[in-house]
Amino acid sequence: MNTYPTVNPVEQLVKLLADDSRVDDRIRATQASLALAKRRVSESLAQHYIASGEPRPHLPEDLMREEQSYERLLQALQDMKSEIAKQIRPVEQQIIQANVDHLRQSFSQESRRLSKCLEEIDDNILACRQYLQDYERIRSGLKMVNEKLIQLGADAIPVPDGLATTDLGEVVRQRIEHLRAQGKI
Repeated sequence: MNTYPTVNPVEQLVKLLADDSRVDDRIRATQASLALAKRRVSESLAQHYIASGEPRPHLPEDLMREEQSYERLLQALQDMKSEIAKQIRPVEQQIIQANVDHLRQSFSQESRRLSKCLEEIDDNILACRQYLQDYERIRSGLKMVNEKLIQLGADAIPVPDGLATTDLGEVVRQRIEHLRAQGKI
């Protein structure tokens, strides 16, 4: 028996908590009123019996019914509070579940991003292989240009040194050391 329209679970919880707070305030106010009424009745009866000198006080029926009425009202308020608490529990569970679902979704997205980073690293390493092949091809082409210069009687131009190895892992390691030596990483 949900008396609230279907809305965001957080909004429902806020509304129910506000209702619960108002019910608590009303229960406290009713308890205070009941205590005040009991004290006044007790004081009134005490003064009446002291003044009349009657040995045994007898509570009038109306007074007892009024007290029972207050007790029933207080019980009704407590029942309302319990009902509100019952309605809050499922909403709290929905909020917790929504939070768990959100965190799992975020985790899944971040895991995919992490995998994508590794894919990019792999792609860049594989691209390095192509650059190594290009380096050797271009270097070989420069040697041929130098040979033609020499044939034409011109001075040769220095060609950059070849790589010490063709092992991709070793070349990457050497280039990382080179960049470290330059303070770039």
